[in-house]
Amino acid sequence: MSAAGRVALITGASQGIGRVVASELAASGFRVAAAARSIDRLHELEVQTGALAVPLDVTDPHGVADAVARVESELGPIDLLVNNAGLSGRSGTSWEVGHEEWWKVFEVNVLGSFLCSRAVMPGMVARGAGRIVNVSSNAAFFPVADDFAGVVSSAYMASKAAIVRFTEALAAEARPAGVRVFAISPGTVKTDMTATTFRDRWDDPDLWSPPELAAELIGFIASGALDALSGRYVHAATDDWRALADRSAEVLAHDSLALRLRPAHDPATP
Repeated sequence: MSAAGRVALITGASQGIGRVVASELAASGFRVAAAARSIDRLHELEVQTGALAVPLDVTDPHGVADAVARVESELGPIDLLVNNAGLSGRSGTSWEVGHEEWWKVFEVNVLGSFLCSRAVMPGMVARGAGRIVNVSSNAAFFPVADDFAGVVSSAYMASKAAIVRFTEALAAEARPAGVRVFAISPGTVKTDMTATTFRDRWDDPDLWSPPELAAELIGFIASGALDALSGRYVHAATDDWRALADRSAEVLAHDSLALRLRPAHDPATP
C-alpha cells in the first residue's frame, strides 16, 4: 500500500524515537502530524520535514480531541496513529517515589495512548480502515533481578505491560470494523530517557538499537503486511518481523507474541 497522501499522527514526536519515526514516515510520503509538548522542537521538525507541528499534552482529553480534529481538518483523515509519547519515571524503589510522580508515568504512557486512540477510532471505524501502533517495551516482560530493582521504575514496567494488554483488547474490539492495532518495542535506543538508566553501558554497541529500525517496523505495519497479527507485540530489534507475514498462521496457532502466563506444568518451565 502506497504511503503517498496518507495521514499519520505521531505523539512524542519532538525528540528521540518519535522524531525519527515522524521524519521517516514523512520521507516515505505520509502527510505527518507531529505532536508533542515541546513547541520549539516541533517547529524545527516542521521546517526539516514539512510535518504539521501540533502542540499536545496527551493526558488532556480536550486537547487530544482538538488536536485530532485539527489534523483531520488540515491534513485529512488519520490513517495511522503512533502512540509514542512516554515517560520512564524516576529510578528508585517504589516506596521512595511520590504517588503523584509514579502515577504521572501511567497518565502519559497508558492514559495518553487511550485518549489518542479513542479520539481517532470513530473516524477509522466509520471508514472501515486504520492502524494504531502503541509503543511498549520489553520492560513489560523481562525478569527483574534484585540488582536491577529500582533501576527501571516500577511505574514504567507496569505501564508498558498495561499498554500490551490495552493493545490486545482494543484490537479485538476494532477488528470487526477493519481497524488494526499493534504493540511494538523499538529496542533499547539511545535517548534522553535511557541516558540515566544505562549510563554505565552508554558505549556498549551490543546494547543499542538504531531508532530507524522502529521507524521501518512502523512503516511495515502501515503497509498492511502484518494485519493478520493485529493485537500482537512485535520487537523491532529481535523479531524477524519482515518474515512474520508468512508466519502469521503459526503465530496465531501458538498464541505467541502476546502477554501470557506460562502454566506451571509447561515442560519449558524450570
